[in-house]
Amino acid sequence: MKIAVISDIHSNLEALDACCEKALREGAEQFVCLGDSVGYGPDPAAVLDKLRELPGFQCVLGNHDEYMFNFIGQESTGPVQMVAEWTVKQLSESHIDFLKSLTYVLVENGVTYVHASLYQPGSWFYITSAERAKKCLESAHTSLVFYGHVHIPLIFHEKADNDVVMINPEQDTPIYLKPNQRYVINVGSVGQPRDDNKDACFVLYDEDRHSVTFHRVAYDYQTTIRKINEKGLHPEFADRLAAGR
Repeated sequence: MKIAVISDIHSNLEALDACCEKALREGAEQFVCLGDSVGYGPDPAAVLDKLRELPGFQCVLGNHDEYMFNFIGQESTGPVQMVAEWTVKQLSESHIDFLKSLTYVLVENGVTYVHASLYQPGSWFYITSAERAKKCLESAHTSLVFYGHVHIPLIFHEKADNDVVMINPEQDTPIYLKPNQRYVINVGSVGQPRDDNKDACFVLYDEDRHSVTFHRVAYDYQTTIRKINEKGLHPEFADRLAAGR
């Protein structure tokens, strides 16, 4: 089975549509989302509706998702708080119930899916180094972990000698995972890439071939930017889309 692993959509419907179309063309039979479906962008309700219609859809909880029901109303200021308060007003009770139903970690068919790190997943640690990937692996019960949160496509490979190395993956090229070795893989971001590449990113995991392929997908980011501005959201979230940062 081919599984499209997506993450950090951040209410960007145009990017999600483009990635789903690409994944289906590539033979995806199931979709797993690593969280942060909402936040920053202009279409939170439409994004959640789209996700729940995808084949075999499963999802874990991200920090922006949790914010919709666990932190709204707390004393804080700034663009993130402002867009969060706007976002929650766009969501129905059904949307909030869906987000509340999500868990931090999903394990299926020998693969673990998490938004941030398996080490204290609700603390939202960023895995950006081999040391932090090792910490994640210490809490893992599978040899393959997919995560998001960082918005940058990365592979951490624990080799036979237990040394962990970081790999910057090429796009559209299958990477075959070695048996009896462990991997922590960041699938990048659908809706707000931060690696100086504005194209949306997702991973196609081929269970049969035990391979992962990173895909970058051009999308109509200008429409997303226009919506952000029209809805009065902070311009920072629009500017980042054009720059991929």
